[in-house]
Amino acid sequence: MDYINTTIGEIVESAQTGKTPNTKEPLYYEGEVLWVTPTDLQGQQYISDTNTKISELAILDKQVFLHIEDTVLISCIGDIGKTAIVKKAAASNQQITGIRVKNNLILPKFFYYWIIRNKEYLGYKANKVTIPILNNTNLKKLNISFPKDLELQRKVVSQLDSIQFYINEKIEIIKILEKLIHSLYFQIFGDPVNNQKGFKKLTINQISDPKRGVTRGMENPGNNLENGYPYLTTSNIKGGEIKINKENFTSQEIHEKFKRSICQTGDVILTIRASIGQAAVVTESYSGYNITRGLAIIPLNQSVVKPAYLLCTIQSRGFQFLIQGKVKGTTFAQLNLDKLKGFKIPIPDLKLQEKFQSHYDLVSELRSNVEKSLKILQDLFLVILHNAFKPDVQIDEEPIFKDLIKKFTAQDLRGNKQRLQYLINLFEEQNFDEIMDYTETREILFELMEEEEIIQIFEEDHNLKLRVK
Repeated sequence: MDYINTTIGEIVESAQTGKTPNTKEPLYYEGEVLWVTPTDLQGQQYISDTNTKISELAILDKQVFLHIEDTVLISCIGDIGKTAIVKKAAASNQQITGIRVKNNLILPKFFYYWIIRNKEYLGYKANKVTIPILNNTNLKKLNISFPKDLELQRKVVSQLDSIQFYINEKIEIIKILEKLIHSLYFQIFGDPVNNQKGFKKLTINQISDPKRGVTRGMENPGNNLENGYPYLTTSNIKGGEIKINKENFTSQEIHEKFKRSICQTGDVILTIRASIGQAAVVTESYSGYNITRGLAIIPLNQSVVKPAYLLCTIQSRGFQFLIQGKVKGTTFAQLNLDKLKGFKIPIPDLKLQEKFQSHYDLVSELRSNVEKSLKILQDLFLVILHNAFKPDVQIDEEPIFKDLIKKFTAQDLRGNKQRLQYLINLFEEQNFDEIMDYTETREILFELMEEEEIIQIFEEDHNLKLRVK
């Protein structure tokens, strides 16, 4: 198998870093043009929607430019190496670099999968500063090795696509659930900035627990101690949730010095540096964690405001626009704590908030179940990804076979005894989430029986059983 060993610079047709339109001009943010930020890169293969959209005016005024179809987007500031492919023209912020590869050397999809596989490598090569940065010059210097044969690249892509399809599907379900909860929010409360329903307003400072108050986190958590006290950073706040891949620990002395920033269940935490405006509610799992200086903690007076209501208020487009308007600095952007404390929000009747909280909790539980399924798929994907060039490696698909069977055809199963046995086990146990899955599986089994891939036998108890031939 012939490999090409070169640098990313040698396979790049173009590399462009995105921009952020002037946040003081609201007309730049009143449109339907996709504007990609790292938050939008959630593991899906293609970018089809974004949390924030911009206008054609922003393009005409050269505030941004468009990445065209088949551009591979890579986050190069903060969480290095998150990636997706542009399906229709989209802009991006300055944390995203768009790479167009030379199609006669490497397929855009293959390069996309290479980025996923080498995410840690990209992170290692980033500048070691407060916020990791991988600029275009250093990105182009990175070594890359890939099969010379484009047909082999297509085969590798096809294998990975079979799992990526379900990853995309799960991510879309999560997005639908997110949209559902925000739709319910606007139905019950209206827009928090316009406040059409005339609710009284209080500042963030007024709705916080007066005994603790709104505060920032630790100035310097010190060296990462193996048996210290856990803390959260800005990179742990993603998509309205707290997410941790690797734990960080500080000393008891520093932890206790910053007692006010120790999280409690129901607190809302907000990023006030770098990717500003990301928020999450502290769940029981993270009670007792501390936070770093790039985060602010809002300990709520829950007799006034419920966590779900405040979270969705902060996440609303109007409120996000207000936040961005108060951000200072360009190279090192941050939101002043006093500005945060002074933001006013409508305060609906507590019963309305409690009603919304119950809806939010239900949708959150559904989302959690989908995310568990997504994690299984992503784990299998990574195994296949790391063994993409080792055809002798056998992958155990059984843990996620219920998901995979929805994509497999009889052709995918034919001749594969392991998959056929999984299918028989699933059918005999009737272990399906939906009746449609059972019906489709039965049809595939009948087709394979006609081809004698599967046979029926009578066992000693006179029960008819299916067996792989």
